[in-house]
Amino acid sequence: MALSRQLDLNAPASDFEWNRWATNKSLMFVWRAMEERIPTTTALKNRGLNIPDVTCGICGAAEETATHILIQCNFAKRTWEAVADWLHIPLLNTEGDIKDLLVELKELQRCKNEKRAIHAVAIQTMWILWKNRNGKIFSNKQDDVQRIMMEIKEASYQGVKTRSKFRLVSRQEWWDFNLSM
Repeated sequence: MALSRQLDLNAPASDFEWNRWATNKSLMFVWRAMEERIPTTTALKNRGLNIPDVTCGICGAAEETATHILIQCNFAKRTWEAVADWLHIPLLNTEGDIKDLLVELKELQRCKNEKRAIHAVAIQTMWILWKNRNGKIFSNKQDDVQRIMMEIKEASYQGVKTRSKFRLVSRQEWWDFNLSM
């Protein structure tokens, strides 16, 4: 089948913001997650796999969609509360979808570089929540929010340190999110 027949040329282009301070893997993941194109149980069932139970493997309270795993699951909400506290930002609205959360972060009253750092943290947070979900599903290993936060801080620090012009940011400044960008 020709590519032009597979694409909907009338569909609006994605307004996903590519932030090179985050890893390519996490960026591609979140871009796909915004479109519900990651292999959640619901997505796999919709693709024809025989999956009898599509409830969230973390909380068991709702259908497992990308939005649920990354934002709306009780575990994800607790993680986002910890992220907001660390970043010194207001609590985020976790009732919408991934795009809504990213737009909310973009509208924060912060300088350009601080908003970019916060965006990179959000991308990394979603990637780590996905990896945690996979650990639970495939290895029956789930980290707690405190351990997830340590991973988010370290991974996002490494991203900013290696992919931005702010190479002099110390680990302590980052972990305290006390930045002068």
